[in-house]
Amino acid sequence: MTPSPPDAAPDDLDHAVAAADAFVLDPAVVHLNHGSFGACPRAALDVQAAWRARLEAATMRFFVLDGQPALDDARAEVAGFVGADPAGLVFVANATAGVATALDGLVGDGDEVVTIDHGYAACRHGLERLVARRGGRVVTAHVAFPVRDPAQHVDAIVAACTPETRVVLLDHVTSPTALILDVAAIARALAPRGVHVVVDGAHAPGMLDLDVAALAAAGVAAYVGNLHKWACAPKACALLWVRDDLRRRIRPLVTSHGAALAVDDPRRFHAEHDWTGTHDPTPYLSAPAAIAAIAAIGGGWPAVRARGHRLAIAMRDVLLDALGGAPAAPDAMLGMMASLPIAPPAGVAPRDLERGLLEAGWEVAIAPWPRLDQIYLRVSAHVYNRLDDARRLAAHLRALGIHGAAE
Repeated sequence: MTPSPPDAAPDDLDHAVAAADAFVLDPAVVHLNHGSFGACPRAALDVQAAWRARLEAATMRFFVLDGQPALDDARAEVAGFVGADPAGLVFVANATAGVATALDGLVGDGDEVVTIDHGYAACRHGLERLVARRGGRVVTAHVAFPVRDPAQHVDAIVAACTPETRVVLLDHVTSPTALILDVAAIARALAPRGVHVVVDGAHAPGMLDLDVAALAAAGVAAYVGNLHKWACAPKACALLWVRDDLRRRIRPLVTSHGAALAVDDPRRFHAEHDWTGTHDPTPYLSAPAAIAAIAAIGGGWPAVRARGHRLAIAMRDVLLDALGGAPAAPDAMLGMMASLPIAPPAGVAPRDLERGLLEAGWEVAIAPWPRLDQIYLRVSAHVYNRLDDARRLAAHLRALGIHGAAE
């Protein structure tokens, strides 16, 4: 699943698509880390404020009468955006919570679980804790990086699975290296073995033209994705989708009133996950407004994805030209983010470098990757970015004595 192709000639990457007032971003800061926390357009924040005012004006009425129909409407719109069956889709606060929920229902006592060495660290920590508690083991598949052929990662992950493997946890878009993995091909290869594939699609909704139904047909058991990242919903908004034959097994980590419904009641999946106690549902209710706002700003989501992809590649190339180095992956394996290894001055730790950049007005992801004992810089491209953001960053990094590192 790759970014949508452009419908027209490339636009000028030196000009942001979004008007200056479309977001509430600080103009004194260079925002190159959309991938970590997202950014919500002003129009969606206004919708969220209206929902919150309605909730606070008559709280009992909202939670008892009005909230559920509104949530069902939002669910249907989000399901359409990602190509999923709304009957299997629920909202969660973030992808980490969704992955933990899916794994809790699928990993059994003594199970072997395979994951990758490009995975998101928080989900890896949660997986290790769960598997240790249930007496199983975690096997790590080593995915090539740099990578020249997308088939390399498919072969590596399938080869890491043994007859004892019961669950595989994969990133759709890897966090440290920004690679798009062919999760459908992996699921198809593992389906005959009865392996449950859980996809951590934290970066996928918005960045990729998702078709969750097609992934389900390939054999994916559960799909998780943030809506507050590339789809630009208000913070703490993500989705968990579960294949129909597994919905009885995947229950929320917090038990509430929905558990009173019979196990075979088709309403139970939504009832349990939709209500885990008093919470603020306004990020979920505002997600459709965010999706619509970005489409309006960018000329439709296919155009948003296509420009974001071109801009991410161009940003990467600007940084490589300035700092030194070569692309670590084919352009087709990247979406709206790109990563490159860097070498800070001797004695400068990654977190200190990132903190220093933040204090100087630069928001860019800097993270060590223990697999290769390297430090990676990751840039993100959305509708408010322009290529000059990367040129200015490159000049600033060179002034700090930072250069590219060999893979």
